[in-house]
Amino acid sequence: MTDERSSTPREFHTLDAADSKAAREVIERRIKSYERQLRRLASELSLAEARERREIASDLHDHIGQALAYVSQRVSLMRGNSIFSGMENDFSEVLSILDQTIRYTRDLTVEISPPILYELGLPAALAWLAERNESRYRFKVHFKQRGAPAQMTEDVRVFMFKAVQELINNAAKHAEASQVEVTATWGERTFEVVVRDNGTGFDTKTFNDGFYDDCCFGLFSIRERLSYIGGEIKISSTPGHGTEVAISAPYDSSSEYSDG
Repeated sequence: MTDERSSTPREFHTLDAADSKAAREVIERRIKSYERQLRRLASELSLAEARERREIASDLHDHIGQALAYVSQRVSLMRGNSIFSGMENDFSEVLSILDQTIRYTRDLTVEISPPILYELGLPAALAWLAERNESRYRFKVHFKQRGAPAQMTEDVRVFMFKAVQELINNAAKHAEASQVEVTATWGERTFEVVVRDNGTGFDTKTFNDGFYDDCCFGLFSIRERLSYIGGEIKISSTPGHGTEVAISAPYDSSSEYSDG
C-alpha cells in the first residue's frame, strides 16, 4: 500500500522546482531581450541625435553664418563711405562685434557637428580632433594611423568619433594629463582606437564592479554602446600611472545583433 502522505509532498516539490527553473529561464530571456532592445534604442537615439546636430550645424552655417558675413561686408562698405562723418569709431566697434560673433558661430557649428566627419571621413576627422584638442586643452596629442581605411556604416563612424572625443576629454578634465596618444588601426574586419594618457589614472575594479563617478560614466556609456554594435572595450589603468583605453568595433554593425 502506497503512503500518500509521504509521496505527495515529494511530487509537489519536484513540480515546484521544475516550474521555478522554467520561470527563471523565461525571466532571464525577457531580461536579455529588454537589454538588447534598450541598447538598440540607445544606438538609434544616438544616431538620431547626431543627424539632428548635423542639421542644426548646417542651418547655423547656411543661414546665420552667411547672414552675419553679409552684414559685416555691408558695414565695412558703409564705414568706407562715411569716413568724414565722425562715425568711423562706431563702425569699427560694430565690425569688431560682428567678427567675434562670426568666429563664435563657426566654432559652435564645428562643436555641434564637425563637417569634416561627413565630408572627408573618419581618418581625417580623428586627425582634426587630435589637433583641435591639442590647442583647446593645451596639452600634447600624438596621433597616428595604421592600415588602409575602410568603409564603415554611419552609426559606427559617428560612435567611434564621439568615443575618441570622450576619451580625450576625460584625459583633460578628469585625468589632468599633459600628454595623450591616439592610435587608430584599420584591421581586416575591425577598427580599433587606443587612447593612452599620462594622467592620474583610477582603480579599474571600481568601474568593473559597477560604481561610476564623473570620470567613469563616459566609459560606461562607451561600453554599453560598443556591446550593441558588436565591439568591445579594454581598460588598463592604475592610480598615478595613467590610463589606456582600447575600443574596437566591426565596420558594419547591421548584422551583429538581433532580437532572437
